[in-house]
Amino acid sequence: MRSVFMKKTALYIAFGALSLAALPSCNKFLDVQPKGTLLQEVQFSSLQGYYDAFYGVYGTMAKSDLYGQRMTNGFVDELAQMFGSTGATSTSVKTRAYNYTDVSVQAEIYSLWLGQYQVISYVNNILANLESPSFSSSHLSQLKGEALGLRAFLHFDLVRLFAEDYQRGKDSRGIPYSYDFNLKNRTVYTVAGTYENILKDLDEAERLLSDIDETVSLDASQSTDFWSRRAVHFNKYAVYATKARVYQAMGNSAKAAEYAKKVTDHTASFNLAGRNSFESVRRFPATGELIFGLYANSFLDDFANRFLKNVAGTDEGVQAHSRSVLDQLYAVTGAATGAIDNRQAAFYRNVDTYQQFIRFASSSEEATAAATAQRGLTLIRLPEMYYIQAEALYSSDPTAALAALNKVRESRGLNDLTSSDLPTQVDFKAELVKEYMREMPGEGQIFPALKHFNSSFLDLLGSSTIQPSSSIFVLPWPTDELTYGNK
Repeated sequence: MRSVFMKKTALYIAFGALSLAALPSCNKFLDVQPKGTLLQEVQFSSLQGYYDAFYGVYGTMAKSDLYGQRMTNGFVDELAQMFGSTGATSTSVKTRAYNYTDVSVQAEIYSLWLGQYQVISYVNNILANLESPSFSSSHLSQLKGEALGLRAFLHFDLVRLFAEDYQRGKDSRGIPYSYDFNLKNRTVYTVAGTYENILKDLDEAERLLSDIDETVSLDASQSTDFWSRRAVHFNKYAVYATKARVYQAMGNSAKAAEYAKKVTDHTASFNLAGRNSFESVRRFPATGELIFGLYANSFLDDFANRFLKNVAGTDEGVQAHSRSVLDQLYAVTGAATGAIDNRQAAFYRNVDTYQQFIRFASSSEEATAAATAQRGLTLIRLPEMYYIQAEALYSSDPTAALAALNKVRESRGLNDLTSSDLPTQVDFKAELVKEYMREMPGEGQIFPALKHFNSSFLDLLGSSTIQPSSSIFVLPWPTDELTYGNK
C-alpha cells in the first residue's frame, strides 16, 4: 500500500543523486535497488563506494526535514516550548498546544517518522552489502561499526519520541526496529525490547571501532580522508555518548556514569571551553566539545531565514521564550550570585517585544559569511556527558555529582554551586533540567530531557505551566503505520 503522501527524497550516493520513492510506513521500506543489481555492484565495489554511501546518509540526516531543523531547532524544540511562531494559523501554535490530531501537526509527525526510517533503511543497505563484500579491507569491519552505531542512534531518537519513558513504561509498546533494506514488515518491540536492540548494535559498534578512533583526529575540520576528522562521523566516542544516553534513560546509573566518563576522560580530544572562550563553542564545529555533528552547508542560511526575520504575532519567523522566562531560567542564585551566565547573551537578544534566538548566527550577514568549516550542526556535545554523570552519581556520591555539574557551569562563566544551594536530590534534578534548557536550545535535546525527568515546564510566553503526561510526551504513530504496519 503506497502512501497518499508520496514524495521524492534525494539520496546522494556513489556517483550522483538517486530519486527514491518514499513508502508510507517504516515497516514498508524502500526497495529501489536490491542487492546484486548492477548499481549495487558498482556502488559497493570499493571503499570509496562505501564512503560515498555514508556521505549520502549523513547528508540526508543534515537536511531540514530531519536534524537540520525538524529534529533540532524545529518541531522537537517547539514541543519543548523553546521556540515557535505565534500567528493564529501557525502549525507551531498547534504543535505547542500538543494538538496531535490536527492535520498539519500530523504531517510533521509523519514526516519525522518516515524520514528517520528512510535514513535507517539507507544504513541497513550499507550493512547488507558489508555482509559479503566483493573485496577485502581492514576498514570494512570499522565501517560496519560506524553503521551499527548510527542505526542505534537513529532508533534511540525515535523511541524517545514515540514510546513511553523506559522507567515508567518499559513493558509498553516500543517501536519497529529495522534490520533490513526491503519491504517486509518489521517486528514491533516493547520499550525494553527496543532498548535491548539499541544496546546490541552499540555493543558491537564499540567492539568494531575500538582501535580506529584512538589513533585519528576527532575534530570537525574538513578532510577528504574518511578516517580523519571523525567528529562528523559516528565515531567510537559517539557510541560511548549514545550508550550514556541510553543507560541514563533506563535508570542504570552505574553504566550511564561509566560511559559518560569514557568521553570526559578522553582529554586528548575533549575539553570544555574556558569561561572566556564560550564564543568558540556556541555553534559548530565547537572545537573540543563536539562529539558528533554533521556538515550542513545550508543550515545557517535556513536558520537565518526562520529566526532572524522574526515578526512577533505572525506566522512568519520564529521567536524564543519571553524575556521574563529567560531571565528566570538564567538567574544566578545561591553561592554563584554575582556571576554572569555567558549563554543567555550568546543565545538570545531582545527585539521589540520578543526574544530572538541568535545562537548559531546573529545576523543574516553572519550566516552568509560563515566559512565552510562553520557550516554544520552539533548533535552530541561534551557538556551533556557531565550532566549524565551528575545525575548518575548523585545517589552514591553527591559531592562528585555536584562537581560534574559545576564543571559545565564554570566553563559558562558561573561560580560553583554548593550542597547548601541544592540540599536534596529533587533540588539537584530541578537544577539539571534548567541546565539542559540553558545549554542546549536548538539541538532537540530539551524535550527528551523534560520527558526523562518527568518535569513540568513553562509555555513559550511564560503564561502557563505545562504538566508532564504521556499525552504530551508520547507522539502518536502515523495513521498509515497503524493501518498497514505491524501492531
